[in-house]
Amino acid sequence: MAKRCAGAKQQASFFHTDTRPSSNSPSKCSPSSGAACAHAPTAARSSAWMRCTAILALMFVASPALAADSSTLFASTPTPTTAGSGSAITPVSTISSNTSSDVSSSSSSNSGGGGSSQSGSVEELEGDGGIGIVGAFSGVSSFSPTSSGSALSLNSTRTSLAALSQNSALLLASASANGPITAACAFYNKDGTISTAYIGGSFTTLNSTSVGYVAAVSATGQIDPMGGGVNGPVNALYCSQKSGIVYVGGNFTTVSASLTSSVATMRSNSTGALTLYSSATKTWLPLSFHGLNGPVFDFAEMDSKVYAVGAFSATVDNATHSALDSQPVNLNACTITGGNNAEIPGFSDPRNIICTPHADSSGNTWLMRDKLTGFYRIDFPFKTTPSLLRLMNTMYQDRGTKAIRIEAASTNQALTMSYLDPTTKSEQFCTHSCPVPQNYEWQEYRFVDNAATLSNISGIVINIVDWYGMGGGLNKIELYQRDPRVYADDRFSSSPCSRAPSRPSSSIAGDWKTTTPASYHGTYKTLTVAKADVSSAQAQSAHVRMLPYVPESGFYKIYMMVPGCQNTNTCLQRSSARVDLLMTRKRAVQTSVPQHNLADEEAVVYTGYIPASTQEFTMSISVGLDASGVVNPQAATIELVVDYFRLERVTSYTNLNGVIELASNLESPLYMDDPLYQPLNVSLPDNSIVYSATTGVFNDTHSNSTLFLGGRFSSPDSGYHNIAQYRNSKLKPLSNTGIWGTVYSMTFVNSSIYVGGNFNATADQATALSNVAQFNTTDQVWYPLSGGVDGAVSNVVPYSPFGPNVVAMSGSFQTLIAGPGSEGEAIAMHGLAMWDTAFGQWTYTPFIKGTLSMLFSDPWQNRANNVALVAGSLSAAAALKTEGALLLDAQQHIQPLGLLGSSLRPDDAGMLAVNTGLWYAKKNGTTAQLIVGGRFKTPDGSVNLARLKDGKWRGLLDGVSGEVLTINNAANLLFIGGVANVTESPSGHGDSNFGGLVVYNMDSHSSVGIQQLQGPGGSHYTVRVNKVAIRADTSMVVVGGNFSTAGGMLPCPYICTLDINENQWSPMASSSLVDQVTDLLFSGSTLYVAGTFQNGTSRPVYLMRYNFGSSSWDSVSGATALPGPITSLTPGISEAGVTAFYISGVAAPGGAPYLAKYDGSSVALADYTIGSSSTVRSILEVPRSRIPGSVIGSGSSSSLNRRSGATIPSGYVLVVSGDLDLPGGQRASNAFFYDNQWAPFLSTIQADGSPGFIGSVFFERPPTNVYQRHRLSVALVILIAIAIALGITFLIVLIGLVYIYLRNRREAAATASAASAALAATAGGAGTTKAPPSVAVFGGAGAGGTSDYARLGAGVGAAAVGGGAQAMRSQRTVQAEQYANGAGERDTWGDNAFAGEQVSFDNIAPKTDRLVSGQPAGLAGLAGVGRQAAVSSDTYVHYSDRKGDGKYLAGSASNDLNDSLDSIFESAAAEAEAEAEVEARERTASAGSMDAVVAGAAATAAAAAAAVAQQKIPAPRHYNESGNSIPNDQSSSGSTDYSRNSMYRPDSTNPFEQRLALRESQGTFPPAGPYADGADGLGHVPMPRAHHMESEHAAAAALAGATVATSKAGGKGSRRRSETASTRNTEAGLSPSQSPSSRPSGESSVNGSSTHLPIRDSLRQYPVFYAKFTFSSRETGELGFRAGERVFVIDQSDEIWWMGIADHGSDQPLEQGVFPATYVSGAPPESTDWAELV
Repeated sequence: MAKRCAGAKQQASFFHTDTRPSSNSPSKCSPSSGAACAHAPTAARSSAWMRCTAILALMFVASPALAADSSTLFASTPTPTTAGSGSAITPVSTISSNTSSDVSSSSSSNSGGGGSSQSGSVEELEGDGGIGIVGAFSGVSSFSPTSSGSALSLNSTRTSLAALSQNSALLLASASANGPITAACAFYNKDGTISTAYIGGSFTTLNSTSVGYVAAVSATGQIDPMGGGVNGPVNALYCSQKSGIVYVGGNFTTVSASLTSSVATMRSNSTGALTLYSSATKTWLPLSFHGLNGPVFDFAEMDSKVYAVGAFSATVDNATHSALDSQPVNLNACTITGGNNAEIPGFSDPRNIICTPHADSSGNTWLMRDKLTGFYRIDFPFKTTPSLLRLMNTMYQDRGTKAIRIEAASTNQALTMSYLDPTTKSEQFCTHSCPVPQNYEWQEYRFVDNAATLSNISGIVINIVDWYGMGGGLNKIELYQRDPRVYADDRFSSSPCSRAPSRPSSSIAGDWKTTTPASYHGTYKTLTVAKADVSSAQAQSAHVRMLPYVPESGFYKIYMMVPGCQNTNTCLQRSSARVDLLMTRKRAVQTSVPQHNLADEEAVVYTGYIPASTQEFTMSISVGLDASGVVNPQAATIELVVDYFRLERVTSYTNLNGVIELASNLESPLYMDDPLYQPLNVSLPDNSIVYSATTGVFNDTHSNSTLFLGGRFSSPDSGYHNIAQYRNSKLKPLSNTGIWGTVYSMTFVNSSIYVGGNFNATADQATALSNVAQFNTTDQVWYPLSGGVDGAVSNVVPYSPFGPNVVAMSGSFQTLIAGPGSEGEAIAMHGLAMWDTAFGQWTYTPFIKGTLSMLFSDPWQNRANNVALVAGSLSAAAALKTEGALLLDAQQHIQPLGLLGSSLRPDDAGMLAVNTGLWYAKKNGTTAQLIVGGRFKTPDGSVNLARLKDGKWRGLLDGVSGEVLTINNAANLLFIGGVANVTESPSGHGDSNFGGLVVYNMDSHSSVGIQQLQGPGGSHYTVRVNKVAIRADTSMVVVGGNFSTAGGMLPCPYICTLDINENQWSPMASSSLVDQVTDLLFSGSTLYVAGTFQNGTSRPVYLMRYNFGSSSWDSVSGATALPGPITSLTPGISEAGVTAFYISGVAAPGGAPYLAKYDGSSVALADYTIGSSSTVRSILEVPRSRIPGSVIGSGSSSSLNRRSGATIPSGYVLVVSGDLDLPGGQRASNAFFYDNQWAPFLSTIQADGSPGFIGSVFFERPPTNVYQRHRLSVALVILIAIAIALGITFLIVLIGLVYIYLRNRREAAATASAASAALAATAGGAGTTKAPPSVAVFGGAGAGGTSDYARLGAGVGAAAVGGGAQAMRSQRTVQAEQYANGAGERDTWGDNAFAGEQVSFDNIAPKTDRLVSGQPAGLAGLAGVGRQAAVSSDTYVHYSDRKGDGKYLAGSASNDLNDSLDSIFESAAAEAEAEAEVEARERTASAGSMDAVVAGAAATAAAAAAAVAQQKIPAPRHYNESGNSIPNDQSSSGSTDYSRNSMYRPDSTNPFEQRLALRESQGTFPPAGPYADGADGLGHVPMPRAHHMESEHAAAAALAGATVATSKAGGKGSRRRSETASTRNTEAGLSPSQSPSSRPSGESSVNGSSTHLPIRDSLRQYPVFYAKFTFSSRETGELGFRAGERVFVIDQSDEIWWMGIADHGSDQPLEQGVFPATYVSGAPPESTDWAELV
């Protein structure tokens, strides 16, 4: 039991959860269950006439109160709890209350709101429940130390880029107005935050940085232009997290870096629509295939492959896009001639500038003669096709070449050249005069003429047509050819100054001769072999081996130059060449090339993939004589010629059809064998356009990785339309053959593909869709997303900031269409929507105002942060869209309130501002309602006042046409105050609407009629109610604002009180108020009023207090120092028993906000640095432990743990809300203030992009106790009056009959009473215990030797005289006293009830859907503390006797419990005797005043009998567990320890002993509270006490009229017997000192001696159990009880539900019903358990 209670304490919350079984249990036994409960025995034993008399008497006594009020209560309604989401953003739609106990009527105030001021004391900020936040906003974000995180107000004329997390928004950059951002990807830090984001689109500037359509942006907003970017729009970006490579796709043709660096690479790096960028080296990576011939729209990665999709069909890697500087021409092998060479020694040789490593100097520079033109001629001794000329100018003696003209050497034809302008970085063309800059940088000139012209030139001439200084000249020269070549004559293959990693080379084996025909341009090798020796080993081993340099991998055509046989007239000798090509490490090719051609010819020997040359491998070519070649029969010798091989780049693939596959590892050695790019094994149809690609695991029996392709394509033969799957190297259709329309975007989430585009159904028209759809790969079925959207969807991404189950969609739609058959309405969404895949419904989105052009988010990862990127022409952005109200859950995530589409809306004037809110719950077990007020409209058309019901905002009360400023409640009454808005009729009377204050009855759902407030002259226009405050434990409500009268007649300027029972206004004492009251705050019985107080021309004072005890206004020390009007008063933590509060206001006139604190003695201003444009609307003091560490950072934690000056207590900070202009330029709606430092927390923004504000922060709070009467209806009062009249008539007749009956039996009764008393006294000795030795006489008739029993009997007899006549008046007196003490007995919340963990803003966040309260340790015993327990009068034992027992809480309560039970059940004879005594005393009391003589005689006889009995009292019998008798010397050891464990024989046939033996086995029990503090300051649980049988004998003496009393001491303390009904009824006639009001409740006196109440006679036959938990009955037939109460079980036949009787007290009727069997225990709790319960 103790362990279970400890666990319950650990789980303590604002309320304990009701753990009882469901009311739908089939085993439940109730009166409505028929036969199931028919066997339950009746508990009543009293006579019918006694019950009727008691009922009529109660009606007679209570009738005046019933006529006025049905109940007058001081009760506390437990605070409602809330439950929120925990995952991802889940709207909070239900707020419920679960409590540990129920009350029948709510008479409390949930002051959760109240406008901008009081939001509750810090002691109430305990637990981890949700915190409600309201204000004027449409979007909200939170701050963090690493980013501004604020809600963003943006420039809609520019394209903005923002990063969004679950709670925050961060502006990263903005682009040029005419350049939208259309693509993005990102690399992340370990915690999930963005390290670098890459964005692409049509923009050319980002912030103030010039970029080329793509750029990198760091988390701090730094821009990296990525080397100039590309030269066209970017459509798609993909960041490979493994390789760090950024894949860029779009409509460009080259990277800008190539354009700005060299004409040599500007086409080879042109990558056509696709390129790669290394994030590590920050360089562009050339693709070996140079790009694609159409735009790229998307990327996807699967199985170490990256797929690019778009509208392309082929690569663009032909010769046109080859690098121009791949192979230099060996100028040393050429003939070099200079024209007009200078005569300066060392500068006249034109070869000086070939491969020179030095600058201008002798031997390294070529100069021309002064003031003369000249030329530099190069004649080629071999065939070549020049592609690039590189020159470096000279600056020797300020000379230099200024302009050149390049001509073909053989024809003097001017060649067209292009160059890069050094200023504009653009390509320029020239023919007759090409400029040469005067510097030491390379100037490149590209040969522009066609290949036919260039391939036939034998040399070039560089004509110097202009110069600098005295003449022209050059410092360096290089010449390149485009296609890789390797010559048989190794002198021509490579230049010695080549910078390539390897150079082409050739080697010869055999007798090869050099041939240089006059008709042939070039030199080649010739092998001549006798015809007969062709097959000889020597002839076959002769070969030329050539190693070409392949600059990049790709597809090539290899040409072999075969000189014509006519050049040497050797056509008869020609045969065929055997060409062996080793293309890759695994592939070799052999071919035969005939050489019978007459003219020079290039023969194609191979077409295919060739890897780039490296030090590890380069392709090789070997040429020898083909033994099987065709030989002319007339030839005697065979001739083989070899000149060169040329490699020409060709297009790799022409069948891509929208998809190309790329290896994700570009450095993989696999490229040496096969290309790292290729088409699909099975291509899409021709002209296919693929807009989107995504990958996932197809959830079928194969579970293979699958590539999904969507776009515009169709293959009727294959059965797919616009969407297909690529799996196992095959293209397959999806169900229903696909989509009827265009697919623009897709994503794969949780085994489903989510598709967006422009379509209306599946391809077979079987399923209607509307631009969005879901394809489930498990059942392979298409599903619509509700009713879809009304426009095309361009982006579909997994929105990871909201969790793993949210898919975001953007496009040109404006509305979410209601699903078919649904009751919902279309929801306006304006281009952005989010689908919850787990719940299958639309959900809340970030706040985005404007048109989105880009939406990006990677799949959700289990990390601290998940970030998304958005871009577009935006005017505002925030992490979450929520209209005026939100929830901050225990995980510090912000969540919207209500379901999507049910949000609050702007009113007809476009205003949306929520000023206040509270949670209202009538009683336990009911759903708490969130009620807010302000200026807005609800979806159902109501204005300014709303409640959240069933997840939807609905109107609560029509007619509240003015802005609501404050909401508060007292019991079931809701007070709504604000700005009056009354329409005047022509007659001048108010027509309607809102007069500034409305009282609403939450039970009857109707307004309560109260007199309206008026301004000066009776006008309603200026009325304004700023605050409604509840005075605790009264029926008073204080209203403050701007008004002058109430009801048109009662003067109460600016402040007035309203009685909630009478609905009457009352003025307060006259004050010096000259302006409206802005806030009210109760501190105990003192009211602090914020307003403008001024006497005459004296300086105004802005704070006063009102003492209700003296009905006077008092000044507040230090208030005169306040510099301006007060805007809010906020309670702070209580220190040293003094309640402090904070004061916020604005320095007059129009100054900055100020902060002050009242510490209970005086007001002190605080250091408070904030911008003058700030508006502070509320302040709240919270514990440091509840501040999210993500907001203030770890570096600020230590400073918050020390005392922050005299203003803020140690370990606490202030939460300031409003529209705050903080130091450093930050603008926030909510911030933490400590040590004169600010930590911004929340930022809000309104729909128009202007900054929003937070008006109020509220939470679950303990209620304020109030006094409320519930009046009965007139009809019911009339019925009660009739019943009372009939009852009185019946009672008079009954009294007459009883009087006659008793008179006739008077003598017989006296005689019988005396005889009965004597007999009872004699028989009572059996089984009683031995009397203690000491006897004290208090008075009465009797000799000094008379026993204790006689004296006690005499006292009882004297008290019984006249008892019957006084019974009714005694009952009324007790009731009156209980009413008078009601305030002390009511349920209440103590000042320190919330002593556990404290509520705050800790953490800002995901996933469940209730607003959960916290678990403060201080609430563990809330159900018991301060509550008047319903204790049975038969078992109550007052605590005073144990008050000083120091062992009580030290574990020694068990002996006391056993003693207590000894006193209650000592013997079967005593039980029977006690029952006889009760009946005898009742008869005696009824006849008391009629015949005192007879009573006296009976008392005398009883006393005499008792005296005799004292001498004859036998020793008690004791038995062990086996039923054997125990000797007296053993059973009586300890003299006062009467153990029940051996009191009765377990095998007895006596039914009383059987019952009592059974009760012994059930253990001890304590009574319920209340419990006063002991001497040690602690509240102790009282325990029952043992008693001796002398009280039974004394009772018998009382029947005989004896007047003796007894008091004894010994053993473990005073043993006293409980009072009986007759003795209680006689108390009305006793002295004041003996009256019940002078003793604790439940205790009575007989001649001054306190006795204690036994178990009622009618209940002793049933086993007793003890309540482990409080059970609240909810249905008719259920039995409710509190923890610790006794329950007498009368039926245990059902395993789940038992029937029993609960005794709630002597003045309460017994209650019978069913209850859960698990709620009771046969063993009473130990004392430690009781300490937990109370």
